[in-house]
Amino acid sequence: MTLLVDYCPKCGSIYQKNLRNLCSSCSADMDNSLNRCLDHLWMRPKSTTKDLQKATGVSLGELHAFIKSGRLSSLTYTNLTYPCESCGCDTRSGRLCSSCNGVFKEAGKSDKPQEPQRQLIVKTTAKVLYTSRNR
Repeated sequence: MTLLVDYCPKCGSIYQKNLRNLCSSCSADMDNSLNRCLDHLWMRPKSTTKDLQKATGVSLGELHAFIKSGRLSSLTYTNLTYPCESCGCDTRSGRLCSSCNGVFKEAGKSDKPQEPQRQLIVKTTAKVLYTSRNR
């Protein structure tokens, strides 16, 4: 029997591998942070991400990870945002804000639709069958 262990990416301690990929103490810290956020949002559902960070002491990076993973729903709590991966503006869903999403969609379109180019691949082989019969 083998024991799968790894280093915790947050604190560096050795732990037995699990689904969260965190040691037990970092996993408990993450649960406590999430519970503090949920408790605050239960009382003040209109809080922004910065308000939530100030009230709970949870880092912005961790809050952004909670929102991206769906643990804090930006659909339920409409003022929770995280930065766009392209320009850094606030967005509530996806990886890009609406303006960057539009820019990338326009860049994907071309002025005239192109037909797919066809390549003709010709393979020629000459097969010769040799027999060792003597007549």
